Amino acid sequence: MVTGLSYMTQQKTNNNSSTNTIKKLSVQFSLNGLSFLSLNDKEEVKFVYKKLDHKGTPEELLMLLQQSLENQQIQLGTLENAELHYASTLYTLVPTALFDEKKSSDYLKFNSKILATDFIAHDTIPALDLVVVYVPFININNYFFEAVGSFSYYHHISKLLEKSATRYKNKNEETILVNVREEQFDLIIYKDHQLQLCNSYTFKTSEDFLYYILFTFEQLKIKPEHATVQVIGHQFKQRDLYAISEKYIKTITLLDGNFNELTNSETPHPTQLVLSN
Repeated sequence: MVTGLSYMTQQKTNNNSSTNTIKKLSVQFSLNGLSFLSLNDKEEVKFVYKKLDHKGTPEELLMLLQQSLENQQIQLGTLENAELHYASTLYTLVPTALFDEKKSSDYLKFNSKILATDFIAHDTIPALDLVVVYVPFININNYFFEAVGSFSYYHHISKLLEKSATRYKNKNEETILVNVREEQFDLIIYKDHQLQLCNSYTFKTSEDFLYYILFTFEQLKIKPEHATVQVIGHQFKQRDLYAISEKYIKTITLLDGNFNELTNSETPHPTQLVLSN
């Protein structure tokens, strides 16, 4: 029994059996919970979502993961493929030509609070000539290394940039993409074949959400009354973000129905996780 954790659980599955061998697992971590997709030997997909009622620590998230895997009767040692995705604001983008792995912490310390003991990782985005520098949860990485041996981990923004670059980079027109999650959203803007902006924001209210978007528009000289914003995430309507946004932004397009076009996932769901082939 794990103590000190208070959370809500959301689970979707297309089969009632939990005795099948799990082949693949994709887990996304944020500071307020985690979610994962699992694929069993019958090619059946299960989605599990657990939300903390507070900002959790890496230690709490590891305990929550262990409890979740136990409840779902998932044994990591049987996996053929495991992926971890870290969804936090502890990241920054560096042009590939300027990146020096030995200076990884220097890139982060100007816009993120990091500790001297933090492990710094990076993902490369060849399509944009960028490197995403970020802080993964090393305790969770160590747990998977001991249990699985070989696994992959990324920052969630890296996957979003890879997929969005494929879709939007070659377009001349301005493209504004918003990826909404529980208390955080990512804002990505392309124009004239270039990535103009990529940033993530934490928010509590719909007014916070709108403020960050309109402030960014002002800095980039984007007129809200002429803008077209494409949105990913079921939270956009559930939290009344659409109602307040449509008062100021001309066109808002929800991509939930076409989500697999952006992610190559056959099972769209709120966390933007993708099970690799």
